[in-house]
Amino acid sequence: MKKKIMMTVFLIVCALLSNADTQAQNNTEAHKPKIVVKVMTAKKEDFTLTFDYVGSLKAKDETNVFSKVTGKLVDYTVNEGDVVAKGQTIASIDRDETGLKFELAKVESPISGIVVRILLDKGANITPNTTALAIVVDMDAMIVRLNIPEQDIPYMQKNLKAIIKVDAYADEEFLGEVSRVSQILDSQTRTLPIEISIPNKDHRLKSGMFARIKIIAAHLKDVLVLNQDAIVQELGEKFVFVVENNIADKTKVKLGRRDDGKLEVLDGIKEGESIIIFGQQGLKDGAEVQITNHKE
Repeated sequence: MKKKIMMTVFLIVCALLSNADTQAQNNTEAHKPKIVVKVMTAKKEDFTLTFDYVGSLKAKDETNVFSKVTGKLVDYTVNEGDVVAKGQTIASIDRDETGLKFELAKVESPISGIVVRILLDKGANITPNTTALAIVVDMDAMIVRLNIPEQDIPYMQKNLKAIIKVDAYADEEFLGEVSRVSQILDSQTRTLPIEISIPNKDHRLKSGMFARIKIIAAHLKDVLVLNQDAIVQELGEKFVFVVENNIADKTKVKLGRRDDGKLEVLDGIKEGESIIIFGQQGLKDGAEVQITNHKE
């Protein structure tokens, strides 16, 4: 009888201790701090697809001027900075040979433009099509030649608009367009050569200027977009955390085009859902969170 009483007491004590442990665990869970996050609302908006590159400006028409005859340079008829027309004489060559007398040969500019360099001194020996006498540049239009990475190629086509910025005019934008798209990739770099033309009637843009180029590939209406900050990548897959009733739901998404820190969402979430943009790194699916903002 005494043993039965002691056993009963033992079982009661064990039960009480077990309940105490369970209560303590529940209290710990209840007071466990929630993960603090920031969210944005997934919404549709207009989306401009652009591509950013850098390159150097070059005059569209730029040529070295050569003599067609052998001889000595007598004189230039123009100075650096002079405007010349196509076919205008820019220098004279003495092609006298022993026992023969010739009129001075004229060296003509092959294009209209500006004489940007005088390359030789009087009396210099001239070899046809080898010794350049001057450089003439048509400044009315500039070009930028770029090599486009393979992933951008599907969006590149002639007549796309481009915005060009240079350090000399930091607060201004110059407008151009894609004027040439090669049909063959560079086999060494796996890139596609393209050319952008920029009107330059006031001649403010100069050859050699460093340029930042933004090509406008498409204007899209009512596209569901997310900030780049919302995306979590794991094993090649892309996810976001959707918050509902303070619970984070890890959701796989399919993304489309990218522009200026924003991504087109093709599938996985709906307009109006709250998406975590801060605090999701290391977050577990189903975790309880505390929202500190509600970014629209």
